[in-house]
Amino acid sequence: MKVIYIDCTAGLSGSALLGALVELGAKSEFLVKKIKSVVASPFQLTFGKRCINGSTATTAILKIDARQEAVPIAAMVNRLTINFPAGDELEERLHSFFGKFIQAQAKVFGLPISMVVLPEVEILRMAIIATSFFTALNQLEIEKITASPLPVGFNCLTNNSDPLLLELSRGIAVKQYEEGGVPTTPLGVALLTCRVDEYGPLPEMMLAGTGYGAANEDLPETVQVRILSGTVRNGKTSLYCPETITVVETAIDDMNPEIFPFLVERLLAVGAADAYLIPIYMKKGRPAHLLTVLCSRSRLEDVITIIFKESTTIGVRIREDIRRILPRYFFEVLTPYGKVAVKAGCLLEGGPTVQYAPEFEDCKKLATKLGVPVKEVYAAAQRAAQEYISKRDQKLE
Repeated sequence: MKVIYIDCTAGLSGSALLGALVELGAKSEFLVKKIKSVVASPFQLTFGKRCINGSTATTAILKIDARQEAVPIAAMVNRLTINFPAGDELEERLHSFFGKFIQAQAKVFGLPISMVVLPEVEILRMAIIATSFFTALNQLEIEKITASPLPVGFNCLTNNSDPLLLELSRGIAVKQYEEGGVPTTPLGVALLTCRVDEYGPLPEMMLAGTGYGAANEDLPETVQVRILSGTVRNGKTSLYCPETITVVETAIDDMNPEIFPFLVERLLAVGAADAYLIPIYMKKGRPAHLLTVLCSRSRLEDVITIIFKESTTIGVRIREDIRRILPRYFFEVLTPYGKVAVKAGCLLEGGPTVQYAPEFEDCKKLATKLGVPVKEVYAAAQRAAQEYISKRDQKLE
């Protein structure tokens, strides 16, 4: 499993996060191409080096040709994402990111959502950095993100900018640092809270690389973000190592059941680990369905957004559960009907196989194409998978 650890004890900003990911291997030309699918205004995104305490770090340098006129954030975000295809992951992430930012602004300044405004150039800057950040994580194929607790200064309540930072930090781990703390920006905090799965100390990993990111020169104080990239060592994702999963639930009693399959499909598309419905009875004997969604912490906002957009519920319950899962590996087998993918599980990563199952969707496609019973395709895939696993496990002895 590819993982990263974001160390923000020396500060946090959007340009520093992005700079560190570029040092880890994210391709700037690919990021620019993706940005152009969101932002039509002329811009220039480059990356440079800054010297901090005798070492160098990468920073994002962004120039935008846009107006300083203040406009409603929500309306402009809708215009930026109007051409995205339905269910696009980046669209969901941008709406989740800006939604969190708008709600925090509205609460801190006592404004309705529609009245939260920023200069057009600032909204575009946030959209470009956020698009680059989400795209870089996908490009690097990061599967799990852990971060240090967010630094909070001793005198944070006396700083005019800190109420917004604290509101954006709701629901995540924070830690008091020396008097005055370290410099953090709302953009950096919003990005971090949208994608991090866990907060705490550096997890044990097989270190593969390190990226150092710095804030751009517009920020008077020095910010340096360090990101460590690596893989989870063998055995650390075994049956005996629990992990945290976020559970989102809501009871729905006033929705056309024909919509439920589409709702589940959308939830899985934005990264939910699982989603299912259970028939229940509510007060006064009303029949209903209990929707349960399992996801990582980083996907929580995306999942909640889909639930509110695609269902009739007006509230959800959220909790953290502990689960234990087997390390998995995938392979393909050749059957008389065609190729079928197989998922297998081991007690220890790289160890002997204890569970396996052909992918049913592959079997269904072949059965439909060839006009044969799906159970025959499935049985053939099971036989081929058993032969493959027997040979594999013999080599481990």
